[in-house]
This record gives sequence, C-alpha cells and structure tokens, in this order.
Amino acid sequence: MNNNSNNKVLVIGLGQIGYSNAEYMTMKGLTVDGYDISEKAIQRAVDDQVIRKRAQSFAGYDYYIICISTHRPEDMFQPYLDGLFDIARQLLYEGKQGALVGIDSTITRGTSEKIKEILGHRLHVVHVPHRYFGPEKHDHGVNQTRVIGGCGECCIEAAKHFYGNLLDIPLHTVESVEVAELCKIVENSYRFMEIAFAEELKMFCDRSAIDFQELREAINTKWNIKVLEPREGIGGHCLPKDSQMFLNLSKNLLATSIIDAAKKVDEEYRAHIADVPSKKLPPIAQFH
Repeated sequence: MNNNSNNKVLVIGLGQIGYSNAEYMTMKGLTVDGYDISEKAIQRAVDDQVIRKRAQSFAGYDYYIICISTHRPEDMFQPYLDGLFDIARQLLYEGKQGALVGIDSTITRGTSEKIKEILGHRLHVVHVPHRYFGPEKHDHGVNQTRVIGGCGECCIEAAKHFYGNLLDIPLHTVESVEVAELCKIVENSYRFMEIAFAEELKMFCDRSAIDFQELREAINTKWNIKVLEPREGIGGHCLPKDSQMFLNLSKNLLATSIIDAAKKVDEEYRAHIADVPSKKLPPIAQFH
C-alpha cells in the first residue's frame, strides 16, 4: 500500500459511484472524508469505514472528487447540472487553491470549462467519467481504464499524479476536455441504441410468430454480432439521461437522429410488453 495518508480527499456525493470511489481511495491509504445532502448516505459510509467523517466545509483538501447525480429524479430523461454548479460556487469560496477537482459525474459538452470559469482558475479541473459497473465491480470497478481530459496541461498533470500514481488507475488521456465529456454520453447512447434494436427485433418476432430467442442465438454465432436480450425497457440513471444529453447536443447539427428513433422504439416496446404476457425479467438498467 502507498504511504498516501497525507493526501486529503473529499468525495462529494456518496451514492453508488461516490461510495465506491471513497472505498477504493481509503483502501489505497488516502485520508478520505465525504459530503452528501443525505445524512443516511453519510452515516452508511462512516459506519462502513469508507470515509473518516462528514466534511463540515470544503476547506483544506488536496483533491475534490465530484460524484453527484446529474439527472432529475422526477424525469430520468432530463439532465440536471445545477447541483454541480452549486458545488463549484462553494469550492470557489472554500476550496484549497491549487487543489484538483475531478468530475466523475456524467456531464455534457462544455461543462468542465464552465466549472473552471466559476472557480476563477484557482483549482485544477479535469473530467474523468466513471465506468463503474456494480454487478461486475471486481472486473469493472473503480480501477479500470478511464478516459481523462483537463482544462489545461497543468490540470492533466495534477490528475495523472492523483489517478495514475496514487490510485494506480490506467488512464487514456485525450487532448480536449470536450472529448472526455462526450465519451460517457456517447458510450451510453450507443448502448441505448443496441438495446432499442433488440426491443424492435423482439416486437417483430412476436408479431411474426418467430421465436426471438432462437433467432437471437443463431445471429449471435457470428463473430462480430451480439444482439442483446430485451427486458422491461431501458431504465436506470445513466442510459436515458446520457442519450438525451447527446440528443440535445446533436439536434441543431443533424437533420435526423437515430437516438430519437431509439427512444420511440423503447416507448413502443414498453407498451408492447404490457399487452403481451411473458416471463418477467429484471430491467436492463444495469447495462451502463
């Protein structure tokens, strides 16, 4: 284990992603505190010894890792960035000058630069979109290969020291922070389309008296094809919101959108399975 106890980290947001980050950083020997609007989330992290304590302010930390949700609870398709900007304003007044701000939360293009402007260039800002996958966290946990982009070379160097040297996380560095911002939403938009295609194929089979599972298994014998298994619609926190982020970015640049078509397929599929008796399967939300 590295002797990292003098490196003070504040993890902001202790949901699944923040909790897992804090757990990993504590395991690596860093001094980790937490901040969350949910007292239950704080208490859980303290009880599990994932964090040392609840931060009373943002002052005095070397690294600020932002892991808050960026979707509206009442509408899974709508991104919500106001909370992120509120945190940046608090960091402006309380954050340690020269510290690193790592944004793990999924954000849209241009957000990192807005955060940098709010902070008045006092802190280093990078975006390192998470790829954490809870059901397979041993293979796809915190320390898998991550894309990293920063608001300047000094930001990238600070982030390489933290994520690479202190945390031993493999990094794929991109020159533009906007590329890093696009990575996560494009990854999840692509996944959204894959699932929507499977949903459309399932509806076609149901209406054509074709055994979907037999067709799927036959198709998937080809080396470069993998048709997914449609379940109860595309849900969860990531895929709907992230695909909407990409749709919002592209709608003024492209005459048509395959993402928009995929959303309509998912809506039709949800109505379809409500009318067709079938074996219930868990939602496909975990695929992100």
